[in-house]
Amino acid sequence: MSDDRDAILDKLPPERLLDGDHLQPILAGIRCMHSVETVQQYLAYENQHRNRTPVQSHLRVRARELRREEAESGEQVPS
Repeated sequence: MSDDRDAILDKLPPERLLDGDHLQPILAGIRCMHSVETVQQYLAYENQHRNRTPVQSHLRVRARELRREEAESGEQVPS
């Protein structure tokens, strides 16, 4: 499900956020993600282009947090 709160895709697409060399702005952007689908898009981009373990780990953690939040609120969790 697409979420209007994830305007990060419009304002800061994966190629802009993840092509940076500084981890702090990347982590801040990851914390602004509010849907698993968005996190998955950024993770796919990172896997294909930079393949940095710390960034991938933070994206995976954020996806787990979002899934847990969805499960706790009773929302449908995509596979």
